[in-house]
Amino acid sequence: MIGKTIKALLTGNSTLTALVTATKMFPYVMNEDTDVPCIIYTIDSIEPEYTKKEWVLDNISFTVTSFHRDYGSLQPIVTAVRGALELKSTGSGTQDINKIYLRGFTEGYDNGADVFYTRLTFQVKINTY
Repeated sequence: MIGKTIKALLTGNSTLTALVTATKMFPYVMNEDTDVPCIIYTIDSIEPEYTKKEWVLDNISFTVTSFHRDYGSLQPIVTAVRGALELKSTGSGTQDINKIYLRGFTEGYDNGADVFYTRLTFQVKINTY
């Protein structure tokens, strides 16, 4: 549903693709042989809204997680992800969306994979698909 819009906004941002190629942006899980930097995006929840007669819209929460071995090099990627998505209101294809809002931020280090990561959580309302 919203995955096509997320991918289009991420891969269509030249600032971001200069840092992470479009071939290293994945829904849910990265390919096994993918090296960092890379990005994974996931749909976390969908909450529909209805009137007494019909569906009105969906409130969608999604997360974009960026990975890099160097913490300093991760920061421009996170800034570019935010710039690619925040306040955008152009859906993919016939999808009509309201503005995308940043709702949360988490960062950390994965010892097993030896990578730093940052998760940005966004909220968007979809009016039509």
